[in-house]
Amino acid sequence: MEGDSLELSQVGFRHRMSEPSRFNPWRKRLGPGVVNVSLELRPGEILGLVGPNGAGKTTLLRTIGGILPLQNGKISLASMNENAALDRAQLRNIVGHMPEQVRWQGKQTVEDALLELAEMRGKSIKRVKDLLRLVGLSQRSETPLSGLSQGMRQRLTLAAALLGSPKFLLLDEPLNGLDPVAATAFIRLLHQLKEKGVSIIISSHQVHGLEAITDRIALMHRGQLLACGSLESIAESLDLTTTIEVKGTGDMPKLDWCKDIIETSKNNQGWMVSLHASSADQLSEFIQQGVEVTSWAPKSPGIVEMLCAATGMDLDEVSLEIASAAMLPHRSLRGEEE
Repeated sequence: MEGDSLELSQVGFRHRMSEPSRFNPWRKRLGPGVVNVSLELRPGEILGLVGPNGAGKTTLLRTIGGILPLQNGKISLASMNENAALDRAQLRNIVGHMPEQVRWQGKQTVEDALLELAEMRGKSIKRVKDLLRLVGLSQRSETPLSGLSQGMRQRLTLAAALLGSPKFLLLDEPLNGLDPVAATAFIRLLHQLKEKGVSIIISSHQVHGLEAITDRIALMHRGQLLACGSLESIAESLDLTTTIEVKGTGDMPKLDWCKDIIETSKNNQGWMVSLHASSADQLSEFIQQGVEVTSWAPKSPGIVEMLCAATGMDLDEVSLEIASAAMLPHRSLRGEEE
């Protein structure tokens, strides 16, 4: 199992939702979930699982972690026989799952709380102390749970997920509620685990900042995996390019001479112009035209642009809210219907 990849093949799970009728008050129908997800989790890699709220990220993590049963497809190790698959018990033995929020509360100490979990999993006191040291809670081992900060709670949840020495670690919105210092320390800890060969998935509804800590990004929307790779490769596959964002103060200048404008906007702070990044001489042209520029910076395509390009929807349809419980097919990167 050392250095093995975890492979998801056409994985599917949809929640059953109540839809009572006059003659059958217990009738249920299939609701949101994940559909036909194929993905490889490589050893010693951090994968960013990105998508809007309701995209199916948490459901996918729970199927990988053996919490939810697969309704379709299979999960296996690369070293296994082609037709073999891992069952839920086997997945729980090799996968550690860190939920989005664990409400650590009460007078129980940090060490005692972790010892209780260790006893259930048949792990030693030494393992508990080693984990507290690893996540930086050794000096807080006697602190009551109610006295922990949000960052400390996240560290304790991570320690609980690591009790079984998992080869694959699933983190659901792990940076939520952390201040910049705590987030930086947490990310440093994840890189230590990565160097030990642990495969890590970080689920997030925001792509900003993930590119600096992940090796690949997996883009999800409405239960489907739309694309996976580096941000640059995904943007290239979707025919998205880096743009130039130009800012200035005062009124919007006359720009009828500029042929590369994508959009313009104006607010109380000043004006902004988005340009195609097609010419290296654009800045000098602005200066020659007497336009006072306060900021000139390249802007890579963000999650919203990627979702719009991958789904064929406009901004209002994509929305970062849960738009619909329906499972809708999206076009592939080649423009064909799946």
